[in-house]
Amino acid sequence: MELNILNSNAAQIVAAVKGRKIKAMDILNAYYDQIDRVNPVINAVVQINRELAYRQAEEIDKNVEKFRHKKLLGVPFTVKNTCAVQGYQPDKGCIGLVGQESKMDATVVARFRQEGALLLGLTNTPELSIGYETDNLLYGQTKNPFDLSRSPGGSSGGESAIIAARGSLIGIGSDASGSLRVPAHNTGIAALKMTQGRVPLTGHIPLDCMGLFSQFISFGPMARTVEDLNLIAPIMVGPDALDAHVVPVLWRHMEDVNLSQLKVAFYTDDGIAVASKDIVDGVKNAVYALRPDVAAVTECRPECLSEMDVLLSNSILLGGDEGEWLSDIFKKFKLDNPSPLLLEFYELAKKSKMSITELRWNWVQFDQYRRTMLQFMADYDVILCPVAATTAKLHGQSYKEVKDFSYSMCYSLVNWPVVVVNVAQSSEGLPIGIQVIAHPWREDVALAVARHLECTLGILAHIPF
Repeated sequence: MELNILNSNAAQIVAAVKGRKIKAMDILNAYYDQIDRVNPVINAVVQINRELAYRQAEEIDKNVEKFRHKKLLGVPFTVKNTCAVQGYQPDKGCIGLVGQESKMDATVVARFRQEGALLLGLTNTPELSIGYETDNLLYGQTKNPFDLSRSPGGSSGGESAIIAARGSLIGIGSDASGSLRVPAHNTGIAALKMTQGRVPLTGHIPLDCMGLFSQFISFGPMARTVEDLNLIAPIMVGPDALDAHVVPVLWRHMEDVNLSQLKVAFYTDDGIAVASKDIVDGVKNAVYALRPDVAAVTECRPECLSEMDVLLSNSILLGGDEGEWLSDIFKKFKLDNPSPLLLEFYELAKKSKMSITELRWNWVQFDQYRRTMLQFMADYDVILCPVAATTAKLHGQSYKEVKDFSYSMCYSLVNWPVVVVNVAQSSEGLPIGIQVIAHPWREDVALAVARHLECTLGILAHIPF
């Protein structure tokens, strides 16, 4: 029974629970047994409240008929340690935030729970979620299940690692410059960064009013398969009457997309970082698989990408004022001893001397580049490209090789929907994902193409233990 549970997708779990073929208690037992087996090795789950989870499961088992309408009944999930979660003390891997128990659920967490999903625990993140790998002084380093000497990425690295290791079925992560997409690529799972304005940030800790940053950061789903993404993503979207940035845009369904009418652009070189041969071969493998089923495939790229990368990095990610904003955070949370990874980022931030006047002009450039990108997409429905220039990096290399993440960073500026799907494995046996990028509000198109690639290529990464 455990083997079947751990290898079932979300729809199968829901059907089995509603059909009384599996008890919610059995699902928790299977997943907690797997967490107990793999987590001492990869260090992905950092907080667990088993008592709360089993109370929820018991209620489901006693009231299946009452809960039959729920879309995620009995589905186990984990949450990146950046969300308010009742029954937990989320701290973002930061000593200065320890011990602050959540009085509410983040909107995205509440929506999963309201649909009958079972929360397994919180997953690791770099301190303050700043970093392309996952390490902090509070919980330590998260390892990639495919190669323990490598990182699962960041900042949703704990989430991706535990899903890849079959210790969770679905999860909630977040993304500002690749934090969903890079970890998904590194660990062979699927992830979706939705159009900005789809998902409320309410309950993001320590602040859910992100100011300028609210245009770039968003919660998003992670799962083993695109099919599961398609099930859980619509549950996360829509206004909650608290986040003023979220708008009521109709959700379209991937099943209604006609692939034969789609025009696809692809590239393997963004003009910033040279992709490895394995990455290039992975993208071309996906293109080859897709070509017979779409209207046209053209190799080309938006030529403004290299300028977008620099603009986003210097103005939003590094923040200007020689890192004063980050030193203010150190003081606010009494961080006398920040993690080495956070200090490494701070050294980069101190080199950013942008003024308010420069920021004003940068914001004009943001819109200019967004217009240029929309003009490029006037001829295409989808772009395929790498997630990063390399496969999962060795621990401690992310900031030394930060340019390799330009492929995902650029699409944070335009805020279009992006699905990451696993399409190949490297010569070293490491997963290779690609980005499937669509027009704003057309998550259905990105999901449909990614699902087609997943089915055609038949590549679902399996961990070696």
